Amino acid sequence: MADKTIILKGRLIDGNGGTPIENSAVIIEGNKIKTVCPASECPEIPGAIIYESENGSILPGLIDSHVHMSWCGAKAIEWITSTPQMAMAYALKDLATVRKSGYTSVRDMGSDAIFFKEPAKAGLIDIPRIFGAGKILTQIGGHGDAYQKLSLEASMHTYSPAVIVNGVDEVRRACRVNARNGADFIKIMTTGGVFSLGDTAAPHSHFSQDEIRAAVEEAENMGTYVAAHAQANRGIRMALKNGVKSIEHGFYLDDECVEIMVKNDCYLVPTLSIMHTSKTYFENKEGVLEYLKEKTNAAYEAHYKSLELARKAGVKIAMGCDFLSDPEFGCSYDKSTMEFERMKYAGFTPLEIITMATKRGAELMLASDKLGTVEEGKIADVIYVKGNPAEDILLMCNEQNVGLVLQDGRVVKDIL
Repeated sequence: MADKTIILKGRLIDGNGGTPIENSAVIIEGNKIKTVCPASECPEIPGAIIYESENGSILPGLIDSHVHMSWCGAKAIEWITSTPQMAMAYALKDLATVRKSGYTSVRDMGSDAIFFKEPAKAGLIDIPRIFGAGKILTQIGGHGDAYQKLSLEASMHTYSPAVIVNGVDEVRRACRVNARNGADFIKIMTTGGVFSLGDTAAPHSHFSQDEIRAAVEEAENMGTYVAAHAQANRGIRMALKNGVKSIEHGFYLDDECVEIMVKNDCYLVPTLSIMHTSKTYFENKEGVLEYLKEKTNAAYEAHYKSLELARKAGVKIAMGCDFLSDPEFGCSYDKSTMEFERMKYAGFTPLEIITMATKRGAELMLASDKLGTVEEGKIADVIYVKGNPAEDILLMCNEQNVGLVLQDGRVVKDIL
């Protein structure tokens, strides 16, 4: 917690999507935003630390709503030869990297990163906030059953970000283990994925209705919700009809799906960046299996069409990169802000994108009363950006433009 009063002066882009307010002041005391006012009305506070620069913008701390913080590479072989210690080392490095870009919170979509929450609370490590799913639930042969060249028995005893479950009882047990370990929500795989073995992209689904409902009921018992990795149409629809709250990826949405999402106040986290890096990698890499190229190219085109369908229908959209700490593949976390550029390419306005990267993320973290906007009484997760991202959102793609990062009222980056 900060000991001194901090005052930020500049253009306020508060995360609610409204017109930026020029010549604003944000007064921070301790770990809370005490006052938001015109700069001309800002009181003189003895000893206050004042930050301002020409053409600077004040924004909420960014929230990446889809990361995998302890996945050390995009290849399953790297998981099977890894250790929990190596995975955690990757996670600590990547958490430090994303915070330099302005991310004060991450929604971890499946890893052991939830075990960082207690040491962070105890002051032993200094990292962005983590809202984590713990182990992903996947069916036998599903997208998280990563070691399919091994026997099932061997695969189930490897170190993995997923747990393989079969039937309602095993789903319930896995959810309860996650809850015991401090998971904030539950993630399941209701479809395969681009890298899944032996499935096509569009029609299939994983898990039965009863299994999905069991996960949803267990999540509700935890006071939270289920997010679904759901790319194929049938698996998206099955997830939505059985109570899932957020759809991750959503390559093949249709009118029925978006109608359910609007009606049930569901979210979409499209993760455009991982698909862009995948497509780019496969186009330039020799020896890539042809079916991977075909699935990627088909999904890439469908992805943007589905996102536009969701946008027109008024689906709530949050922003996440889905990166895997793999520089060779192009998805290392120093490039996590690629999602800003991809969302611009998809046709969203800068203010829409900023809201997706702040307010919507806080809603998915079940923390919209504390985070996601710059408002009086909220926790002081705030960043100061050089320039005006409401006019040029690509400013957010260069971490050097993020001059100041405050988390919980503490200055954790200062290059102003």
